[in-house]
Amino acid sequence: MKQVWEMTPHVGLFFAMFLTTFMVQLANMSIQPIITVYVKILSPGIEHLELMSGVVVAAAGLASVIAAPFLGKLSDRIGPRRILVYALVLTGIIFIPQAFVTNAWQLTVLRFLLGLTTAGLLPSINTLVKKMAPPSITGQLFGYNQSAQFLGTLGGSLLGGHMAAAFGIKYVFFSTSFLLLVNAVWVVASTTFVRKRERKIEAAARGGLR
Repeated sequence: MKQVWEMTPHVGLFFAMFLTTFMVQLANMSIQPIITVYVKILSPGIEHLELMSGVVVAAAGLASVIAAPFLGKLSDRIGPRRILVYALVLTGIIFIPQAFVTNAWQLTVLRFLLGLTTAGLLPSINTLVKKMAPPSITGQLFGYNQSAQFLGTLGGSLLGGHMAAAFGIKYVFFSTSFLLLVNAVWVVASTTFVRKRERKIEAAARGGLR
């Protein structure tokens, strides 16, 4: 592993991407352990609770299927960095009103909107990793990114259940939103630092050729 990091340019940026992958998956999974309980609270007399819970969960997946091709095309035009930052901010914002819904259908609509924004997250991260990774260690860096995703799955399930039990379901949405918005700021800072450093290196190289 040490050799891989020695060969990796912009280690801080890769670390930011891995953490973002972790956070995205943590956000996606944080609601899973409590979704049935939340739907039951929102609609106490509902029949077919399990079916309604499935609809709420599936709404985000359906939206991602619809949005992913469009966001991929948009990423080719304006760049994966912008897509990633915008998607993180919008995802963080959309988590907040989910804490204030009054019925399961409102939650379903918000989960659908959430799916539209999350569709741009992981593809943008993978594109940035691919663009920045040296060819000889690309596979290993993608492996680390995949490990971060699995850790996010584990952490999201544990955090969501623990947070709901300790503080209430609403705080699952608030905490997840806060983490995603902070993550967006970190991505902006990391990518801006890398771009400035690359420009300095290019300027120094041009100066040396004169």
